[in-house]
Amino acid sequence: MSRYCKQYATALRLIALCCAILLPVILVAEGNAQKPYFVNYQKVIVIDPGHGGHEKGAKGPERTLEKTVTFNLARIIAVELSNTYKVILTRTDDYWLDLPNRTATANHESADLFISIHTGGSFHHQARGMTLYYFKEPLGPALTQTTELLKPLNSGTQIPWEKIQNRHKTTSSALAKLLRKRINEQVIFVKSNVQGAPLMVLEGADMPAVVLEIGYISNPAEEKSLRDINVLSKIAKGIHNAVDEFFQTVR
Repeated sequence: MSRYCKQYATALRLIALCCAILLPVILVAEGNAQKPYFVNYQKVIVIDPGHGGHEKGAKGPERTLEKTVTFNLARIIAVELSNTYKVILTRTDDYWLDLPNRTATANHESADLFISIHTGGSFHHQARGMTLYYFKEPLGPALTQTTELLKPLNSGTQIPWEKIQNRHKTTSSALAKLLRKRINEQVIFVKSNVQGAPLMVLEGADMPAVVLEIGYISNPAEEKSLRDINVLSKIAKGIHNAVDEFFQTVR
């Protein structure tokens, strides 16, 4: 009988040892399982290099093309932001993409910000400076409502897709002002403006969204700057600083 007692005692010790080994593992696994999946979530920034393909945009006195400048700058911005944010370009090479598809990319990716890159262009070569646009509806008749493209609001009401950007007007304007401030800290533009305009590429974007016209490519001095990688890198740094501040203070 004592032999069975010894065997029983040995079995109990083995069970206790197994519990001592496995319990911490189980607790760690449970702890990890309870961690929210969004702990490592990166905010999504969609950068839209304007024009592309057959659509060349404005052209400078030295034949620099707007589509080339916007793509070069977009790639530099992507590298600048990539350590902090998930960055998506609407186009990744020299091809045409229509405006609705650019906005649709931002919506499909559930972007936190949408920045469309352009340059200014004018027949007057003296025109210069940077302009940032946020969406503002045109004066006059209301935009046509398309019932097939209604999108729900948080309140449960519905608005047509082309009016979605209206609810981001305040934050889009704030983003534009931050971009103007932080870019000018890196590269000083003689003129820099923020204004509202009914730009198609912005109207369907369901997130804070701006168009950045980064200098006049038709101005010889600004064209030269827009061909300078060092200048573009400074602009990208200013954009990074503005985006950081936006998420820290505005949203």
